[in-house]
Amino acid sequence: MHLRGTLEGFKKIKSKDKWLEVHGQKKWQFYYEPEQVKKQLQFFDHFLLDKKDNGWTQQPKVNLEVRDKYFVGKWMATSSWPVENTQYRKLYLDASSHRLSPSKPAKEVMVEYSGAASGPGAHRAEFRITFDKPTELVGHMAAKLFMSAPMTEDMDIFVAVWKLDRDGNPVELAYYAQYDDGPVALGWLRASHRELDPEKSTEYMPWLKHARELKVKKGEIVELDIEIWPSGTRFEKGEGLRFDVQGTDVMVCIPLRRVRVDGRNIRNR
Repeated sequence: MHLRGTLEGFKKIKSKDKWLEVHGQKKWQFYYEPEQVKKQLQFFDHFLLDKKDNGWTQQPKVNLEVRDKYFVGKWMATSSWPVENTQYRKLYLDASSHRLSPSKPAKEVMVEYSGAASGPGAHRAEFRITFDKPTELVGHMAAKLFMSAPMTEDMDIFVAVWKLDRDGNPVELAYYAQYDDGPVALGWLRASHRELDPEKSTEYMPWLKHARELKVKKGEIVELDIEIWPSGTRFEKGEGLRFDVQGTDVMVCIPLRRVRVDGRNIRNR
């Protein structure tokens, strides 16, 4: 449904007459904007009322919003999804420095967090990288983690990618239908459902079988491939990215949240 279902549906539609538009705003607000309603009518007029000369075919096949911050971004017109000429880059988690690095760390180091805790403190593991040139992340991401649980036979893992400004503070983005303090992208997995479908999985998108439970032996290190939902965000030189791993929903751990109602900011716990 929604983001993932939209993109998978677009990829699998057999017709050559298909278009995709992906925005980074609040879904219902964007859907009912006058310009968007006009665009929907233009599409239906073209295909249902046979108005072939109404200009619909001039629309880009794929139109993506690349965000700078909350409700600020630019549109990218392209012809396919994933975007053509996408370059997938690996970043390694360095537990000793809590950094993301393009090169594999020289030695193995373990980092711990409490999977049940919430709020500030040791409830998550954080890894950061600062960009040395303008960078656009548009499309799919995935995380490969090696984890163990010394006190249980299963784990819930939540991951999030955050944009950071030049001072290291999170840059807030639209999140779900009502919040405006969310991350760039999210992913989650229950460790016992980690089994992959090798035929459907790709470099950028692990595909889970969900055919059986594979419980984790206490203390056993298991390999986990976590899909991170697609996104589109621009980072200027000096801005950064933070990757979080934790055992509870990434937004539950934020004590105060803002809800925008009729142009006003209302704080909500």
